[in-house]
Amino acid sequence: MRTQYSLIAGLISLGLAACSQQPQPEPAPVVEKIEEKPAEPIPERPFAQDTLYSLLVAEFAGRRGNTDIALDNYLEQAQQTRDTGLAMHSTKIARQLRKPRAALEAAMLWSELDSESEEALFIVTTELINAKRFVEALEYSRKLELRGNQALHLTIASQASNSQNANIGIMAELIHSWLQDDEENTELLTALAILLQQKAPDQSLDLAQRALEKDPSYTSAAIVEVKALQRLNRSLEAKTRLEALLAEQPDNKRLRVQYARLMANIDLASAEGEFAALYRDYPKDTELQLAYALVLYELGKIDAAEEQFSLLLDKEQSYSMANYYLGRIAMNRQQPHVAMGYFDEVRAGDPNYLPAWVFRSDILVEQGQSEEAIALLQRSAKQFPKLAQRFLLVTVEAFNKYGQSDMSIALLNDALEQDPSNRHLLYGRAMSFEKQDRLVDMEADLRAILENKPDDASVLNALGYTLATRSDRTEEAFELINRAFQLNPNDPAIIDSMGWIEYLRGNLEPALGHLRRAMKAYPDHEIAAHLGEVLWQMGRREEAQTVWQEGFKLNPGSAILQEVMQRLNVHSAEGQSE
Repeated sequence: MRTQYSLIAGLISLGLAACSQQPQPEPAPVVEKIEEKPAEPIPERPFAQDTLYSLLVAEFAGRRGNTDIALDNYLEQAQQTRDTGLAMHSTKIARQLRKPRAALEAAMLWSELDSESEEALFIVTTELINAKRFVEALEYSRKLELRGNQALHLTIASQASNSQNANIGIMAELIHSWLQDDEENTELLTALAILLQQKAPDQSLDLAQRALEKDPSYTSAAIVEVKALQRLNRSLEAKTRLEALLAEQPDNKRLRVQYARLMANIDLASAEGEFAALYRDYPKDTELQLAYALVLYELGKIDAAEEQFSLLLDKEQSYSMANYYLGRIAMNRQQPHVAMGYFDEVRAGDPNYLPAWVFRSDILVEQGQSEEAIALLQRSAKQFPKLAQRFLLVTVEAFNKYGQSDMSIALLNDALEQDPSNRHLLYGRAMSFEKQDRLVDMEADLRAILENKPDDASVLNALGYTLATRSDRTEEAFELINRAFQLNPNDPAIIDSMGWIEYLRGNLEPALGHLRRAMKAYPDHEIAAHLGEVLWQMGRREEAQTVWQEGFKLNPGSAILQEVMQRLNVHSAEGQSE
């Protein structure tokens, strides 16, 4: 089985993304934030004449709506004069105007000038969290804690654990050092457990249980304990633990939400009931409504899911995801133009933007709107240059899918003029050449990749499989596939190729072993076709029929299965040979 080059894989988020399959931020306790007072007029001070003039300009600019000028002047004078009042005033104006960089800069100055101000310390911490500067935020949170205020450790740990660029190791070391002198601190123990829950769930579990030994009622630690059990594939223990906690605290929203999420992994039908009950109790909670809608979608209750997603269009937080799934529903109903309208509304920056873009490109090509598809590609590449290659390859795949490989080759030729050794572009063009039976050109591109990267297992496999199925170069194909297999023995596509080449070489028993393993690892109609054919040739025809039936369940109308059965003179997957 040749590894298919596909950018769609990994882009399209499947259901329950918001409630079960993707890592969820650890819900931290509500923080009773230090009261922030609104910006007040600056008390009169004996400022220098230049400073007074700048402040006067800022005041008039603010009154006339020129807020950027006002803020710039206030912040500049706060820095120059190092006046506490000006620093505080600048901080509050920046926050009112939602200027996070200026707010952080001003708040840090304010906290430096007035080290006793807990309000300044709290604002610095929250602004550092918003800026994803988690190590610094943790240090400021510790300062808050040592002054007797509620710390933000759990919020910081939760957001950092779900951020790609967080310095988890440094944060863990910091908390370890604090625990040396504060080993009874349940919040520090739980924060560390959150940081470790993805990469070291066993340690996370131990830390959460240590926190619970010190405070059995600590909900945050209990939820981390449950998540660690899930990551350790101990879901039934997690379920039992949550049920015990809910028996003691039946109205605890955080526990109920975690139980619903757990059930989404264990029993989707039960999860529907849990989320429905939560949504009834908390109708204004957008996240719960979205999770409920996703569960309905996964259960195939499309009309009910559509109703919920439509309601979510009115909420900013869920606007893009609701549009994405309404687009998916329209696609399932064979309404491509309706789907296009929804996909167009998925906003850049949303996790579903790329999957929606894939569908948009696919719809345009399928509808014969090739020029519009290319125009979409060009606009998007210009708007998001870092994603330009991904957009290109998705468009290429769509053209190949709908029999327009000449368009794919033209696009890739243009791109390769700028980057002639690009592996992804060469692979994409090789697959496009194959669609036109230009096997010499295909082989040339694949070998060009191997010149620069001779141990590329997917390319070795693709070339070997093509030679095995489209030429009489069987031994050369075996050498290529065997090299790929040695490099990546657990890839189902390569295992399938290994089984198929052994079959072509007449080695039926080894072929059968590889193909059974491939089918178990990755049930697929093409693997089923191969496995069934080997069984058929071994005289195990009922078993072959059963395998083909499974293949048709995976891909009804599979052309590959139909070709095998026709070639072997089989009436159907349910019938017998003539």
